[in-house]
Amino acid sequence: MQSLDTARTKARFEANFAFGDLMMEPHRQCIGQSISASLFRSIPPERIGLSGEYDHQGLAKRVKLAFQELVLKQELSRSEIERLRVTQRGAVVVIVGFVPDQKLLIKLVNIAMAVSGTADVEVNGMSVGYSLKRYLEVKPARETLLQIQKLLMPPELMSS
Repeated sequence: MQSLDTARTKARFEANFAFGDLMMEPHRQCIGQSISASLFRSIPPERIGLSGEYDHQGLAKRVKLAFQELVLKQELSRSEIERLRVTQRGAVVVIVGFVPDQKLLIKLVNIAMAVSGTADVEVNGMSVGYSLKRYLEVKPARETLLQIQKLLMPPELMSS
C-alpha cells in the first residue's frame, strides 16, 4: 500500500514537472490536492437546501421554513408573514415586504440570523407599520397630544 502511494506521488510530481509546475514539492502537492478536493465536496452552508442537497436558494428556503414553523407553533400569525418575500444574496438573507410593527421585524431578523449559514440580514425594502390612512383613523385628539408633549418636554423649555 505504501509503495502504491509513493508511486502515485511520484507520478503526480512527474506530471507537474512535465507541465512546468516546479513550485511545490511532491508531498505538498498531494496535501494541496486533497484540501482542494475536500473543499469542492462540501456544500457551503448558505447553499444547503431543505433536505441537505445543494440548492442555490437554500438559505432563503430554510428561513421561510423557520417563519412557517413559528406560524404552526402559533408564535406568529399567517397574516403577519404573508406579505413578506425572502431571498438571499450569498450568505445574506434579504427580507422585503410589509410587517405591522417594528417588534415583529426585529423578531423576524433574529429568526433569520439563527438559521445556519446566515451572515447578515438585509431589510432595506421593508414597510413597517400601518399606512397614513390607518393612523388618521385612530389618531389621538389634539388635546391628548398637547398633554403628552407637556409630559415629555423639559421644564426649562415650557416657560418660554
